[in-house]
Amino acid sequence: MDSIPANRRLWNRISSAYQHEHDPQTGATPRLWGMYSIPDAHLHALGDVTGKRVLELGCGAGQWSRALAAEGATVVRLDLSEAQLAAAARAMGAARYPLVQGAAEQLPFAADSFDLVFCDFGGLSWAPPHLAVPQAARVLSRGGRLVFNVASPWFEACYDEAASRVTTTLQQDYFGLSTIAEGDGATSYQLTYGDWVKVLRGAGLIIDDLIEPRPELGTPNGYNETDPPDWAHRWPAELLWVTHKP
Repeated sequence: MDSIPANRRLWNRISSAYQHEHDPQTGATPRLWGMYSIPDAHLHALGDVTGKRVLELGCGAGQWSRALAAEGATVVRLDLSEAQLAAAARAMGAARYPLVQGAAEQLPFAADSFDLVFCDFGGLSWAPPHLAVPQAARVLSRGGRLVFNVASPWFEACYDEAASRVTTTLQQDYFGLSTIAEGDGATSYQLTYGDWVKVLRGAGLIIDDLIEPRPELGTPNGYNETDPPDWAHRWPAELLWVTHKP
């Protein structure tokens, strides 16, 4: 399924509103993961990036990349949407680094180009994982790491489309998770735990950790309505995979 054209149109259309709503939080503090903005300092997923060649896979306005560049990483930011890249260019600041338009399933980089590939609800949520994960593995050097955060299948299976919120009731089959229609032909992707393991191992990656970020009670979800409000304190809303290329 070629979701690239429709996904590009979607993000070009919603980029301005998305950044207006979310950048004040995600851009104000570095290294925040996911829907609940949990600091990497609490999760210890990314590690030291000083001197590392880093690819952000679906960068949006590049809030993460700005922080990592300030820490001494050599950063390349990739996004499918030219509107998102324009937002990244405007916010880049004094440190200049490449902005590349491209798709996660068709990475325009040579093999062994990066020490770290990462994303937070980026390319591995919006590209078919069975295509995008092998591409990420290809561009990693030996010993390089792929670290990424995506929605948990629990979260998706409990999402009530009619009510536009996550509930305590299963709304769809766990084993039916695969593609999610985002409107106007755009598509995001959701795998089960087992399918993520198969895709990662099939790409030759070693799984070092699977972190299920758990927000503290009272932490708001900045992207979705949940019922109860503290849904993610009781059930996993996100999966933060930490892997490396042997």
